[in-house]
Amino acid sequence: MVKKLFVSKNIDDLIELPSFCEINNIELHASSLIYFEPINFSSNSEYEVIFFSSIRAANFFLEKADIPAGVEIACIGSTTAQKLIEKGLKLSFIGKTSGNPDQVAFEFLKWLGERKVLFPSSKQSKRTISNIIPSMQLLEIEVYQTLPNCKLIPHCDYYVFTSPSNVESYLSCNAKPKGEIIAWGSTTKNALLQSNLQTTFTLKNSSEEDLIGFLISNQ
Repeated sequence: MVKKLFVSKNIDDLIELPSFCEINNIELHASSLIYFEPINFSSNSEYEVIFFSSIRAANFFLEKADIPAGVEIACIGSTTAQKLIEKGLKLSFIGKTSGNPDQVAFEFLKWLGERKVLFPSSKQSKRTISNIIPSMQLLEIEVYQTLPNCKLIPHCDYYVFTSPSNVESYLSCNAKPKGEIIAWGSTTKNALLQSNLQTTFTLKNSSEEDLIGFLISNQ
């Protein structure tokens, strides 16, 4: 029997999952339920570190601003790190468990010391990392906003939600899913729980590799 899998990411944003699903006879429904718009910003303050919580935040920031010489670059995890490296950026800090931003936050705070850090982010960001940074060290700028783009999703055996915004958008025009629910990380898991949706599994590293590992173990 063919299993059906929904992932709230567009197919062009997936690298390994489509071929895995084809080989393993899984019907993949991949579609983001949100879209993004830039926000005008200025970045004139001095800072010693810049932290990117996603490649999207980096893209919107770098479209309008340069990273000053001598500023160290930090990011949430390995997936974002790889895309930043592909842009030619050198990273000084990479979170080890992007699916658990609370843990990354404490690791980053320890690494940061007393330096000043800039967080480019979405207007809808949960600010899990920046919330624990002392105010005198913290600079935040909103570089984009996240907007809903709900679509009707067919019944699936597995539903993978990649962000709280995708959860909210999905529920605005779909009934609650009846299949197994996988959260892309703990922040998304919390959003699902707040909507009275129980998760089967939460990805530790918020990556396709983690998701494929889950699917293999459940075949």
